[in-house]
Parts: sequence; structure tokens; C-alpha cells
Amino acid sequence: MKKNEERTLEAELQLCPEQNHIGEHQREDHIVPDIPSPVNHSTEAQALRLVQALRTGPITTIRAAQELDIVHPPSTVRYLRRKGWGILTEWAYEPTERGRRPHRVGLYVLVKEAA
Repeated sequence: MKKNEERTLEAELQLCPEQNHIGEHQREDHIVPDIPSPVNHSTEAQALRLVQALRTGPITTIRAAQELDIVHPPSTVRYLRRKGWGILTEWAYEPTERGRRPHRVGLYVLVKEAA
């Protein structure tokens, strides 16, 4: 790998300064307090939000979509895997609404950061 290719994900996925915080309209119990604003829906911005969440622990597809505003979490995981990130998919059951049966959803676990 060439030196110029040895960049961190954060450098590679650099966002505008005004997009590196959660706006006041976000809930306080957000799973990751210091993620980039979900206003940016670029592939790189969604990947950065997911990586920062995964660094704090596993996350389900439902939580990634709802709380990180990732349009299609499996695509974002696939993108990160192609970049060298080690992300396992396990299965979990998670309710989506009160009174409804839980859905079987993917649970993403970070096992290795990209070099």
C-alpha cells in the first residue's frame, strides 16, 4: 500500500466543519453523542457515522437507520468491508413498535479497523 493510500477513515471521509456535530434538534439519548450531522447523506458521511457508532459497540440495522440516519445500513457495511474494515453480522431480535413482534435484524460488530 502506498503512503498516500494510508489514510485514516476520518481523513478519507472528511466532512465540512459544520457537519461534525449533532444539531440541537437531535435527541439527547442518541447512541453516539459526537457523530457528524445526519444532514449529509453521502456514502462517506454515512460510513463515518456507522464507524463511530461501531467503535462504541454493536449496532442493529434498525438503530443504524433510525438513530444514525443511514439510508440502507447493509450497503454501508458492505462499503466499509471493501475498504478493509472487519465488521461481522450477527442476528438479533428487536421490536420496531410497541405491541408488535420483534423482527430478526442484523447486528453489526466491529472486529477490526481498516489499516
